[in-house]
Amino acid sequence: MTELDLRETLERHVGGVEVPPGDPLVAIDRGRRRRRRRRVLRVGAAVLAVVAVAGSGGVLLVGGDDGPDTAHYESLGALDFSHGARAYADPGEELHLAGRTFPARDLDYLDTDAVATSYGLVFFDDGRPMLLGTDGDVVALVDGPVDDGFRATAKADSRNPWVAYATRRGITTTVTVHDLATGRDVASTPIDCPGCTDFAIDALDDGVVYVRTDQLTRAWDVATGRWKEVSDGDSRVVDVRGGVMLYEGKPPADLGLTRVEAPIDATLTFDGRYVLDWSSRLRSTDGSPDLVLEQGPTKQYALGFWAIDSDGSVLVARPDEARGYPHYRVYDCAVPTGACEELGPLVTRGGDPEFIGVDE
Repeated sequence: MTELDLRETLERHVGGVEVPPGDPLVAIDRGRRRRRRRRVLRVGAAVLAVVAVAGSGGVLLVGGDDGPDTAHYESLGALDFSHGARAYADPGEELHLAGRTFPARDLDYLDTDAVATSYGLVFFDDGRPMLLGTDGDVVALVDGPVDDGFRATAKADSRNPWVAYATRRGITTTVTVHDLATGRDVASTPIDCPGCTDFAIDALDDGVVYVRTDQLTRAWDVATGRWKEVSDGDSRVVDVRGGVMLYEGKPPADLGLTRVEAPIDATLTFDGRYVLDWSSRLRSTDGSPDLVLEQGPTKQYALGFWAIDSDGSVLVARPDEARGYPHYRVYDCAVPTGACEELGPLVTRGGDPEFIGVDE
């Protein structure tokens, strides 16, 4: 049998095998378990490090080195973010970013646990916030030693060129708001939670950072430096945009925002007018008609995948009806018109489609 005969035989047999279609409910549950697992692994790694040092009689040094090392990041060349990051992937196989396609292994530091902004993608390298900028280069946003066992999801402000992130050095956790346009910090504040095991920045909107430490959620106003309690554990801030707060559980404190109940995986459009929740029908928050996108299923939890892009548009991956699973078509849909531009096909060999930089 020649190599050509073998290839044709394999293609004929493999092509006849039906692959079960993706299940968005499974994807949602998988994402929630993955986020919980990340928190457990971070805590476990920190405990193991302490035990190892104690057993050897050594001294625990936080952060391994005195500063960032970006030499191992190869420059990607200029990236056009003028229409958004447009970052989506076939997990482990290929990654699409700003209209270009890369082998996933070349950008394995990027995943959903990051944030897409107009100035690039913010991600974490061993507890250190990093920026893959539009010039294609990676730079560190924080100098000096950091605890590599600590990792918190960054959030971007849709009204300002700002991003909020947290770092930990020893027993001190610091929340910083950084201006990506100037490269300078806007403000920072220490958080008193030396023993907290569940820490996250849940939202950033118009200079107000929503910080969760274990069961307590508080809002930090960067301009005034004041803190306000949002919830003591009965509710969870899901997203905040444009004067609207999405929450899960009991209504949080009244901070002068429009409070809308929503699942933990939901997100708001930048203007706060619509809720994106696993459907191409975006629910209105102000009583106006819902926004229906031109592409994607409008039945909630039907097979499809969605994300808010860095420019406020909605990315949609819907099944390709002509070819069937695992073939998808990816679109970039404008808000508030709902008009969609096709970005191209996506064949998923590594799992369900992923949108990079939109972890919740």
